[in-house]
Amino acid sequence: MSFQLVDGAWVPCGSLPLDDRAFRYGMSVFETIAILCGQPLFFDAHAERLARASADSGMPVPVIPVPPVPARFDGVCRIYHTAGPGGPGDPLRGSLYALFEALEVGGSFPPARVTTIGFPFVGRPGGWKSGNYWQHVDALVAARCAGCCEGLLFNPSGALVSASMANVFLKIDGRWATPACDCGARDGVVREWVIGRVAVNSQVLGPEAVAGCSAAFLTNSRTGVRMIAEIDGRPLAPDDDGLQSRYCEEVLGS
Repeated sequence: MSFQLVDGAWVPCGSLPLDDRAFRYGMSVFETIAILCGQPLFFDAHAERLARASADSGMPVPVIPVPPVPARFDGVCRIYHTAGPGGPGDPLRGSLYALFEALEVGGSFPPARVTTIGFPFVGRPGGWKSGNYWQHVDALVAARCAGCCEGLLFNPSGALVSASMANVFLKIDGRWATPACDCGARDGVVREWVIGRVAVNSQVLGPEAVAGCSAAFLTNSRTGVRMIAEIDGRPLAPDDDGLQSRYCEEVLGS
């Protein structure tokens, strides 16, 4: 189920036009919005991030109305702001699309097995999400081939960036830390929710921090807060300072 924004209103559409530069060159920015029982979670925060990413990438800043969410729908809505038709160097015109996908969402996903990914990751600046997601997919596939459900990414300087599809928090010497956005971490909405509820240092974290952490968890819009059971086969403490249950209560109402 997909829609395009036309003259300020969402209208059904079949697919992305083949001449759109999002298809041809991966030129788009996006936000993933969790939807529970037909209600978008953190919509305003996602819309603000998409507007900021659009401005940073040189596209017109969009006004984004709430897409037409089906009643009792559970899943995600990915809103893409694409570069529109044109050549590589032409002005970015901007087109908005909303794609719904029925998926399990919530804060009760089981603890994750995670591995570190060996190849360096080069993310987009500013912590925004680009439609050119091949590096993330490669990392996720590598993690699954290793028998894990997520992989930790490091930039060419050796600093931890994130997991392939999530932000990451590590407990080091009794305090939580997360990669700084300057390292390539995404400015995720659930990441911000966590930072607003526990003391977190946003900083540069190297492989030694990953090897020495006592506990860790992942955050993204689909899974909320998800504890990490082990990294590279090393078991971690089941410790998230109650954030997973707090997310379920405050955000999901359960």
